Amino acid sequence: MGNLYQLRKFLPITILFFIVIYFSNCANIVPPGGGPRDTIPPVFVSATPKDSSLHFNSHRVTFYFNEYVELDNVLEKLIVSPTLKRTPVVTAKFRTVTINIKDTLKPNTTYTFNFDDAIRDVNERNPVKDFQYVVSTGDYLDSLEIKGMLKVAETGLADSNVAVMLYTNLEDSVVSKEKPQYLAKTKGDGSFHFRNLAPGTYKMFAIKEEDRNLQYSSMEEPIAFLDSTISILSENVEDVQLLLFKAYDTTQPYVAPLLEEEESNDKKAKKPKLTVSNNLSQGKQELNDTFHLKFSIPIADLSMVDSSRMTLAEDTTLRTVPFRTLFDSTGTRLSILYDWKEGRPYRLILPKGFATDTLGQTTAKADTLNFSAKTKTDYGIFIGKLEISDETRNILNADTSLRLIMQLVADKKVAYSGDITGGTWKQELINPAEYEIRILFDQNGNGIWDTGSYYISPRKQPERVVAFPKKINIKANWMMPETFSL
Repeated sequence: MGNLYQLRKFLPITILFFIVIYFSNCANIVPPGGGPRDTIPPVFVSATPKDSSLHFNSHRVTFYFNEYVELDNVLEKLIVSPTLKRTPVVTAKFRTVTINIKDTLKPNTTYTFNFDDAIRDVNERNPVKDFQYVVSTGDYLDSLEIKGMLKVAETGLADSNVAVMLYTNLEDSVVSKEKPQYLAKTKGDGSFHFRNLAPGTYKMFAIKEEDRNLQYSSMEEPIAFLDSTISILSENVEDVQLLLFKAYDTTQPYVAPLLEEEESNDKKAKKPKLTVSNNLSQGKQELNDTFHLKFSIPIADLSMVDSSRMTLAEDTTLRTVPFRTLFDSTGTRLSILYDWKEGRPYRLILPKGFATDTLGQTTAKADTLNFSAKTKTDYGIFIGKLEISDETRNILNADTSLRLIMQLVADKKVAYSGDITGGTWKQELINPAEYEIRILFDQNGNGIWDTGSYYISPRKQPERVVAFPKKINIKANWMMPETFSL
């Protein structure tokens, strides 16, 4: 009787245990499907205080979303205009984002809090793009706008995350003394957009900075500026063009190299060896180019290293030929000046001790360089044709000294360039490669790009360059025609 009682007592528990096991196994038979990836960003629900509030006097703002959110690099992405002296504290918790404002806001002023894409969902990190909150401490919201485009002057390419700044103080030095009144950042295409501006007259600058102090504090920082102020009263301003450049500082004092006595304190310091290299490419000398010898240490007496100390032989007969030499200003690069003949072999003999460096060392051993000049079939030919718009034609007519230079760019360096005459530029002897095409508006006629200056007199804009998105592929023994519109 006792056993029957115990059985009845534990029977329901036993049955319940097997039911749980059964359904657990059933649940594991077919795993749930993956389904499509969530690509929908969080949806903004509301804000406290409300967006577009007037007579705003709160130091705390909370945004509510329809799902859990997190912050991504918010200190760098959040832009508050007009700028604040103290950075707001921004936090995310569950479905909310909160701003704690540490400053006292100015009266009768419209403030914008632009988060860019700093707010995103927790699971898939889908960003809320261009999220912005606008309030006014006065009776109305300012609503004027300025749009524009920024390009890197030397390359003609866009640059992102460049600080574009507006100042109500119209002094020339304001960019180095004060934080801007309004701030915007360039997008990936170089565009920038100021919203909710107050009517007024502004100076505009742009800075690509590392220290994030919103001031032009170093000549190493690329800068852009407008020659004149912008007056915005009742209508928006569009199509502002900025050219970003790094100025060359010619006023920096000369810094002497380390004194030899500093090295003498370390008796174990090894003297660097004098080595000699050259600019041959796979044993080939470029046609219409200069052969260079590169010394690792400057040569002491440049007059002692000339053609009389070396021998250049040409052709299979090894006939000795005359040539000239020329050192650069650093004393480390020696040019061998000769009219190289297509396809011919050469031998350059460098005797032992033919050069002595500033440390008293001579070349340790003799060296013989065997090479040959390239043939024209090793190269390609490019013919660039330019179709000029009415706008560009007006620019050229307004400045008759302006020249258009077409550039072929490889590995971020201008490899070939020349004047466009009659709408065409032809370049032969081009090494096979993929090239970018740029057009330089050459103002001073020297054929190369010149930077601008802001603080160094005379103040001037950099020369403008236009880059084309399409690249060209130059092949050996092939002519490549291409037409561009400007």
